[in-house]
Amino acid sequence: MPNRIVDFLSRTQTIPTTEAEILTSLVKPMTLIKGEYLNFEDKIPKHGAFIISGILREFYTDAKGVDYIRRFAYENWWMVDLYELLQNKPALCSVQALEKTELLTFTKEDCWVLMEKCPVASKVLEEISAAEKYSLAKKEKQKRSLSAQENYEYLLKLHPSIDKRIPLFHIASYLNIKPESLSRIRKQMSLTK
Repeated sequence: MPNRIVDFLSRTQTIPTTEAEILTSLVKPMTLIKGEYLNFEDKIPKHGAFIISGILREFYTDAKGVDYIRRFAYENWWMVDLYELLQNKPALCSVQALEKTELLTFTKEDCWVLMEKCPVASKVLEEISAAEKYSLAKKEKQKRSLSAQENYEYLLKLHPSIDKRIPLFHIASYLNIKPESLSRIRKQMSLTK
């Protein structure tokens, strides 16, 4: 299983064997059951993670107790804010499993070892982190410029059948609409098929 992270990083650049061995020795498998948390908002995160299987949601809660989903993270992707992890900063968001989720986790100390002993893998991780920040900003802009239906259709295009894996009230939160509005959108879409 730890080789999955090396395979993923190797998509953009060849990871030297010695670095791959160090990387696979650093990551630790973790299983979250549905509803379990990886990190909590306002608490210093202990882990970053690479998702082997399952889905995580990253969200924050406002003063009224309403959750706002920032993103979903799926198989073969990351759930880490390197700044928070490396600088011991309280997490801006909580991270929760939406289904049984298999992870490869790494700590702050693991990241420092990686940066010191694995320059190629470290560089790829930094590029991925920068790309993720850009992607999140781009998605936020898109969510604000498209209608709720267009955003929902786009989500389904990127992740077909995701509506069968993620509760609809979470999808509605991600789209910044009420669950009733998502129900109307889904009904309207089924009528136009």
